[in-house]
Amino acid sequence: MQRKIYRTIRSLLAPVLVSSVILASFTGCDAAETKASEGIKEGNDSNTIETTAQPTPTNTPVPTNTPTPTPIPTPCIPHMNMPAVDKTAPMFLSLPESVSISVGSDFDIQRYIGYIDDCDSDVELQVEGEVDTSDSGSYPLTLTLIDDAGNTKTGSMTVNVYVPSGGGGGGGGSSEHTTLAFSDFMDRYPGEDIAYGIDVSRYQGDIDFEKVKAAGCDFVMLRAMIYNNGELGEDRKFEEYYQDAKAAGLLIGVYYYSTDSNIEELHEHCNELLAVLEDKELDLPVAFDWESWGHFQKYNMSIVDINNLFYEFAWIMQANGLSTILYSSKYYLEIIWEPAGYDVWLAHYVKETSYEGDYTMWQTGSIGRIDGCNEDVDTDIMFKSKYPDLFGG
Repeated sequence: MQRKIYRTIRSLLAPVLVSSVILASFTGCDAAETKASEGIKEGNDSNTIETTAQPTPTNTPVPTNTPTPTPIPTPCIPHMNMPAVDKTAPMFLSLPESVSISVGSDFDIQRYIGYIDDCDSDVELQVEGEVDTSDSGSYPLTLTLIDDAGNTKTGSMTVNVYVPSGGGGGGGGSSEHTTLAFSDFMDRYPGEDIAYGIDVSRYQGDIDFEKVKAAGCDFVMLRAMIYNNGELGEDRKFEEYYQDAKAAGLLIGVYYYSTDSNIEELHEHCNELLAVLEDKELDLPVAFDWESWGHFQKYNMSIVDINNLFYEFAWIMQANGLSTILYSSKYYLEIIWEPAGYDVWLAHYVKETSYEGDYTMWQTGSIGRIDGCNEDVDTDIMFKSKYPDLFGG
């Protein structure tokens, strides 16, 4: 993988749709034709009657000085295929035990749950039970997911319909906001192989990157572009952040927050992203940040579809001289993503991660405070040995 990257980016051209594709081997989907279709929370699937085996994490130590290098991806697009026989049931990505709505409210169950299938992009949902929003009470529901192959997954949820009280809400609770000083963050993850960084977007406001650098920060991941709620745009602080971070001597990478749901859409948006990055000198990869899992079914994608979306993004970046890293939380790395040899930027807000896969960077939290910025920042560590061109060794 290219590490230190100084380039002028070429625009995305027709060769994106290459005919020569290397078929990689993946768990779960390993034969037949690919099916094209149109911010970090830890999920769970604990409220299901039928269960699908999930990885059982084991405690692992804080990263050591000798991580296993990530394999370099092939120069062609990795490709996840449909299985010859689909025996895997759909899964709930979000299914609360209960929800509460006021009398007279509209109730749409799709607003409260999320689900996905490995291959079916349009999973059928059957609901047993009724909710009468005109009358207060508790209404139990049984939910069943059915994919095209007839595999099923069942769960339950109770809808509580209540009459709003006329009185005002009471006080209580603490308004104290917990933060973590950047120096304490650095002390938490010691080691000669560790570089310290932050990732920021316009929500961090004005940043003095000279002070950020002086506080011990080695690198910064900047949000370059966002596609959300049908709108695409450059982060309004990106150009300013890039110029100031570059002047301060920080290593720079970028990320694209995506809710793309089909290849054609992705191609269009990658063209815009490449235009934003034109003439930018990046030291670190371009991160693909897809994390809209709460109501995933609305995107009409399967696990196969979204992995192939990432591979297409990575190939487009690679064709334009840029390396790629996949950003995701531990939970979704374990149940959704197949990084296929690409670098991983793990998000797991704990002192010691139990994630057993390989990763290059780790976002350890979102409450960091660093000199030069008046807002909380995400705190990240990076293994120097993964980037020998930048750090030597």
